[in-house]
Amino acid sequence: MSVLPSQKLTIGELFVSMAVGLIFYLLPGDLRNQVSTMGISEISVLVAVFAVSVVFFLVIKRYEAMGAALLTNSVIITAAFGFSIINGIFSKGGEFWPGFTVYQLTTMFIVWIVPFLFTVLVRLSITDHRDTDDSRAGFARFLSLSLRALMLIYLLVIVFVEIIPKAPDMVNNRSILYIPFSRIQECLENAAEWGIRYMLWNGLIMMPLSFSLLVVNNRMRWWHALFISAAAGLTIEIFQFALNTETVYIDDLFLYVIGGLVGVILKSLIDRIRFRITKGQERHMLCLDYTPVDYMSEVEIYEEEELSDQELILDDFDEELDKTIEENKPITFSKSDEIE
Repeated sequence: MSVLPSQKLTIGELFVSMAVGLIFYLLPGDLRNQVSTMGISEISVLVAVFAVSVVFFLVIKRYEAMGAALLTNSVIITAAFGFSIINGIFSKGGEFWPGFTVYQLTTMFIVWIVPFLFTVLVRLSITDHRDTDDSRAGFARFLSLSLRALMLIYLLVIVFVEIIPKAPDMVNNRSILYIPFSRIQECLENAAEWGIRYMLWNGLIMMPLSFSLLVVNNRMRWWHALFISAAAGLTIEIFQFALNTETVYIDDLFLYVIGGLVGVILKSLIDRIRFRITKGQERHMLCLDYTPVDYMSEVEIYEEEELSDQELILDDFDEELDKTIEENKPITFSKSDEIE
């Protein structure tokens, strides 16, 4: 019996995937309570998530099961954040404003990226008999589920970290800095304190968007993804300016485009590696429409069978000419035959 036929997971596999998703959700908080040192706790989360991902994949051996675990984790995070908003409004009133800590943002990224990259690396390295049409279809379903999980968290982060990190201010004057590269120069001057963190955050915030767009729509050109990333970044800045939640910097748009370019390069790099590993049989591994294993052989057979009418006529003419020559060929005897 299967649940959600499009994902082809049995009830047992689905429940195990949901349990792993719950483990992914609980690990950051539990490890934070055990190890309170900044940096060590994040490394502990990374190691623990990697270990759980390896064991889970070796037991289930289904790509889509990992995607279901990531989606479960994202749904729990979204639900918990929604309940915290409701609880904060009723308990703290107007002084409450939802948000994420640096540790929460870091661990959410780790919990998604580690299982995703691990699954991609497994799929990237398989070229033997395990590389079947069913496994390729399963990996496509994994991409679909994991990208849905990413978008749930991504929208939360964009809204409550980028657009409205604090309550809108409609009273004070809005602040906008038009001078290009002034904010970047300020970040470089304060690199040790907050500059590098600011540039990395704004420089990578559009990477998930461009990466996901190219995976969902494999025919999209890379400059289209960059344009959409720039448009999304401009939308964020417009909301920030309209709600007066942060100072608007023109340099942020440059950083958003750089983040979109990083997503494009990452997707293209993985596809190119897979293309070389399979010797051209799979051009786009990160795609929701999987490539059948025997696609290339079928194309070669089709090309051989698709001869033009002119070539067929010439072949028949050559065969008839050979038969005619053989039938009218004069008989010759050797000298030994004449003596006999």
